[in-house]
Amino acid sequence: MSDNIFSDEDFDDYNDTDDVHYEKSPAREPVRRSASGNGRKKRKKKSRNKPWIIALIVEVLVIILGVVLFVNAYINSALGKMHYEKLEGVKANDDLSEETVKKMTGYTTIALFGVDSRDIDMVENGARSDAIIIVSINNDTQEVKMSSVYRDTYLELANDSQSYEKVTHAYAYGGAKEAINTLNKNLDLNITAYVTVNFKALTEAIDALGGLDIELKSSELDKLNQCIDEQQRVNGIQSSYVYETGVVHLDGVQATAYARIRSTDQGDITRAWRQRKVISLMIEKAKSAGISKLNDCLNAVVDDISSSLTKKEIMDLATNCFNYKLKSSTGFPFTWSTPTLGSKGSLVVAGDLENNVVVLHRYLFNDYDYVPSQTVKNISANIINDTGYYNQIDLDTFTVEDDPDSIVNE
Repeated sequence: MSDNIFSDEDFDDYNDTDDVHYEKSPAREPVRRSASGNGRKKRKKKSRNKPWIIALIVEVLVIILGVVLFVNAYINSALGKMHYEKLEGVKANDDLSEETVKKMTGYTTIALFGVDSRDIDMVENGARSDAIIIVSINNDTQEVKMSSVYRDTYLELANDSQSYEKVTHAYAYGGAKEAINTLNKNLDLNITAYVTVNFKALTEAIDALGGLDIELKSSELDKLNQCIDEQQRVNGIQSSYVYETGVVHLDGVQATAYARIRSTDQGDITRAWRQRKVISLMIEKAKSAGISKLNDCLNAVVDDISSSLTKKEIMDLATNCFNYKLKSSTGFPFTWSTPTLGSKGSLVVAGDLENNVVVLHRYLFNDYDYVPSQTVKNISANIINDTGYYNQIDLDTFTVEDDPDSIVNE
């Protein structure tokens, strides 16, 4: 018996069947196999996760927006505690050239005043300005320069009396408005904004930043500790004496006392230098501080600040603060005499105010085409006649020297 169930004839009969017609299938293209040996083409799968990814992105953006709005509202609330003063009647010299005005418009110029007052009401009325600093910010390069104006500098006040006195008296007579007008009049400036702090604010800001490392000389220690006594007594913030020299870590009271030392070396000149040094170190430390420290700093000082800057202007400055580069700092006048003239007291006399102002414009605004107004020329001549002191500056050779340890951020 055959093992095959079907015979060959059966297959032939099946193949010859006329009832069924089959179409020949088209020849298939050869399949290219992948390196893995899988000849099947992989279909791209539609991502079912896309809606979730979009939802996640939206959620993150909403959170970021919420944080930004919260921070903005928080800062706005804090700044609301600041004493805002809208300045009216601030003016520049009528004979200031258009070229000079145009050059200065490329800079944001702010007057900083540190007042010899512990009462915030006195910050706006009746307090002497113990520190006067002109800050110039180049709007294109974000470079910042600072120049102190020595508080005992002999200038013409901008009030109706037109008297010649120490520039520090201008703030006492008419607050920030008269102080700014006096600077504008004598120095051919067009300052319209100011910030004033008292020394309690400086102390608390330094503490909030964690203190400062400052190099001390043995000749400064006695005066430093005397000033520490005064700061503790007036502000009610406790500290301790300093007995070390070299680089010493100082808290807020100690660093503020350091900035107020006057009776060493050249008196007002070196005190202004110490003030700039403290501010420079604060800027350096603030730029590397975290949000928490900056928040503490803001909360500490906001009650003790008076300013003409609006919240928006402060926010705009704050937005760019990490881009600012403190290029250098110096003091004005650049040449001086320090006589004591009867009832006028100890003075800093710019015996050549006209050319000192030329150098100032070169320094703050990089303006080498500046020509002093007739107003400045007249004041310069009156100072020489009134005091008898004359210290001429050779503009062809004179250069401004930065503070010995000024911070330069390249």
